[in-house]
Amino acid sequence: MISVEGGRRRSGVRQTRRVAGLHCTIIVSGQLGEQFEGVFAGLALSHEAGNTGICGPLSDQAELQGVLRQLFDLGLEILSISTHPGEMSHG
Repeated sequence: MISVEGGRRRSGVRQTRRVAGLHCTIIVSGQLGEQFEGVFAGLALSHEAGNTGICGPLSDQAELQGVLRQLFDLGLEILSISTHPGEMSHG
């Protein structure tokens, strides 16, 4: 349980459950160089028609948000995002 009071989050007891990971493909405008390999949560880069594909597995939506935040911080134009459920994580 998470409650919000006065703009602050207070966490209580939470149960951990198995969450399906995601497989993600993000296309950005332009070609990112080799220095970006492995930077985005270990996702693989590919290049086609002047754009860069960033794809691979992510553990959850929070990790996806982190990758998107990195792309926004770099000022990159996101052309498309697609995700579909990955395999269930164990734990």
